[in-house]
Amino acid sequence: MIDVHCHILYRVDDASQRSTESLDMLKVAAADGVKVIAATSHIKPPMYENTKADLQHALENVQALIEANHLDIEVILGAENFLNHKSMHLLDEDGFVTYGDYGKYMLVEFAWTKNAMDKPTSYLQRIIDKGFIPVVAHPERYQWVHEDYELVRLWRKMGCLMQVNRTSVLQLDKMQKANEFATRLLEDDLVDCIATDSHAPYAPRLPKLSDVYVYISKHYGEEKAKSYLIDVPQQIISK
Repeated sequence: MIDVHCHILYRVDDASQRSTESLDMLKVAAADGVKVIAATSHIKPPMYENTKADLQHALENVQALIEANHLDIEVILGAENFLNHKSMHLLDEDGFVTYGDYGKYMLVEFAWTKNAMDKPTSYLQRIIDKGFIPVVAHPERYQWVHEDYELVRLWRKMGCLMQVNRTSVLQLDKMQKANEFATRLLEDDLVDCIATDSHAPYAPRLPKLSDVYVYISKHYGEEKAKSYLIDVPQQIISK
């Protein structure tokens, strides 16, 4: 299994702050059968002004942990790129980071509540026009998407992928509406992949995927589980 959304790097955002915490996350994921993790730390100025160089350095520290502890897992570069009217200049300045920093897929995030100055669909189109494919992080968690369900259909028609969180699928998100919306997206076949969005080695957002693989297999068929957790993620991280 491949986790395309995980905050595994330490001291770069609101997730792990210590190497020991990141190591615990790696151990949980490896024991669960996760083979590849995309390290998708926040790029969200001015809160998290991470550069590619910052994230690459942090990635090397985590890769050293893997080697020192002989873990059967790979971590690649990525980022959760925040889109709003204050951050879109990074698209033109090569400040956003794609999967592996070589691929055409880019994980993107929006604010929970919509600012009148922001134009989410326009931002996605600008990314597409640059030759990238947006992977929209946890659409089930945005209140304004709850109010305009057709946005998800529109974004997928544009070529975007929808990444839903494991916790939302398993009805574990602290936002009940997110849990309900994730179920609706699954029922309407509007999900492309499922990831952990893990920030720590403890519940509910553990860096594990086997439980959601079992859940999807039971309720939607193993073919869907394989697509959401192996096939599409492999496509996303491929060169």
